[in-house]
Amino acid sequence: MPSFVTIIAPLDAAGVEPCRHYLRANAEPSPDFANGRLACQPLFPFDQVATLHFCSFVILEAEADFGARLVFEATFDGTRADFLRDLLRIAPTGLHAAFHHCVGYPAAGMTAPDLVQEYFERHDVGADTYFCGYPGRSAAQVRDESAVHSGVVAFLGARYRAAQRLPGRIGGFLDAIRTEFIRADPARRWAADPPQLPWEVTARPVVAAVAGGVLLLIACALGAIVAALMPSLRPGPLYDVITQSINTAGRQGAGVVDAVAAALPWIGPFIEALRPALPNLAGVTVIWAAVRVVELILSSLTRDPRDQSFWLSVPLQLAVILRSALLAFMAGSVLVMIITGMEQRPPADPDRAALAAVATAIVAALGTGVVLAVLQHVATSLKLAVALKPFKARPERLRRAALDVIQYLMVLTCVMGLLVVARQTPLVLGDHLAGSLRALFAAGFVAMIYAVLGILAAYVVGVAVFLLIRLSELRDASTFADAGGLIARAQANARKYAREEGGINVYQNHLASLTYVKPGVLRRLLVWLALHAVNLLARFWFNRGELGGIPTILSARWVLIDGGQRLLFLDNFGGAWESYLNEFIDLAAVKGLNAIWCNTFVHAAGKRYGFPPTKFFFWRGAQAEQPFKAYVRQSQIETLVWYSAFPTLSVVNVNANTSLRQSLSQDLTPSEVDAVFQRL
Repeated sequence: MPSFVTIIAPLDAAGVEPCRHYLRANAEPSPDFANGRLACQPLFPFDQVATLHFCSFVILEAEADFGARLVFEATFDGTRADFLRDLLRIAPTGLHAAFHHCVGYPAAGMTAPDLVQEYFERHDVGADTYFCGYPGRSAAQVRDESAVHSGVVAFLGARYRAAQRLPGRIGGFLDAIRTEFIRADPARRWAADPPQLPWEVTARPVVAAVAGGVLLLIACALGAIVAALMPSLRPGPLYDVITQSINTAGRQGAGVVDAVAAALPWIGPFIEALRPALPNLAGVTVIWAAVRVVELILSSLTRDPRDQSFWLSVPLQLAVILRSALLAFMAGSVLVMIITGMEQRPPADPDRAALAAVATAIVAALGTGVVLAVLQHVATSLKLAVALKPFKARPERLRRAALDVIQYLMVLTCVMGLLVVARQTPLVLGDHLAGSLRALFAAGFVAMIYAVLGILAAYVVGVAVFLLIRLSELRDASTFADAGGLIARAQANARKYAREEGGINVYQNHLASLTYVKPGVLRRLLVWLALHAVNLLARFWFNRGELGGIPTILSARWVLIDGGQRLLFLDNFGGAWESYLNEFIDLAAVKGLNAIWCNTFVHAAGKRYGFPPTKFFFWRGAQAEQPFKAYVRQSQIETLVWYSAFPTLSVVNVNANTSLRQSLSQDLTPSEVDAVFQRL
């Protein structure tokens, strides 16, 4: 993960304009896109710092409660001390001329660079939340892998465009790249070694599993507390209630199975093998289907996927939890039945009955495999149905419901096949093994009960918290002006974004935003929690080029400043501003965006304008497109200076270049080789 600094130094009131004019005139690079770079000015040769990715200068204007600030942010490789030392070495005059307007800047200036470095370190506020779209890649690696990508494209074009020396197989193209382009040139042989990615990226599934396990343990602990306070919810009484409910629901289903067995005598042996489990399996199936139907009804109450509702989301999530618990209970119950059957089995007869039992077990195993293959084919077809063209809302809900049913039938088929095979085989469990398996089931059941109780208790607490948040939102509606009133101020904010999508910002852009945190302990706590939650997710989950589905953010940081009273957002992104904000609105990231910025407001024309109103913290808010964009424009600060070490590359480009390099050191199937060339 690249390192970063966010140096915020107080500006002397008389030095604000001189500092601004100096930076505009002497620090802003000029475009040199033909060479994939920015040409830096002599006083600020950022390109001479080999470890630098991005940097920028902005000025926070003085206000009634806050003095002016000079902000310098940078993303780089290595340690902060080494970076600042390199920066002071290559741009001493420029940095001194900019920062000598700041309060407390060393009077000795660059005659004592150690004091200046100490000043920078003292005013580095870091970041509360940081995201990088290409973790683990150094600036040099990004540039070198981009050069390899361009070289491979040129190599293939020169050698094969005229249809000369075409390989007989698709893998031959990749072999030619490896031998004739990469290994043939000593300066490029490094590309044959696989890139080293940070452990957060390579261990992502393990981290997710550990996090899930920790959350499950917390839920179990909370459930144990609930059960201790409410004896009727302890595992023993609940087991009786659950089994009675399932058996009641399963009686009708068992009757249907008996009718089928009477009509089809050849399945009689299989039905008899399943007889002890039929009420349980039928009951779980009936309850599971009822829960899934309720889910389908609730999800159909909203036609527009963007029209989300807290009161719909909670029961839908609880339904998913209940369905999962039902499957776990069914699996445990089947395990107990298998243990009981194998524990009490009489010695096998050496006559035809034993042979018939073995034949039944073999047929059941083969039949289970065939049914699973058919169900898997149907499930794959349902998944591929939306690969080329997504369905509309209602067909998509039906498709997902059908996929859930197919997956449940696969589990049910495995359970039934296992039961038949287990009851027909001549194996007998010893008392010790049977007792151990029963104890395992008992422990698993207790853990499941505690986990479900803990989750339900957490939801009860969560609903109470969200109701408190909702009350705060309703109170804000009378305290802050509606963000829609900012739409008419687009012209007044034009200077803030004059540089966008032109000059050096044709391919990449920079966004600096300053908002004010709403007063009150609740809002301060919520924004702090949201920032740290997003920071954890950015490091351990959203570390493969996307933040909540947004694939255009190169690096971004959120910083609470002035004792948590203001929120500074600094962002390097690819593409146009308009399309970039549309991604926030349309993708899953809107919840994280709302969770952070719904706690903020901006000043304009003597009024305080709140973030577009949210409902229950996560919903609505930024989905009000025009008010949201007007709010961002009002919060935006003019970027005085901006630099990128690779200004023509997007996040997708950077990660695709690394993927190409990885493919050069791996044995790939023809389809994987085809995917490599499609990415070229």
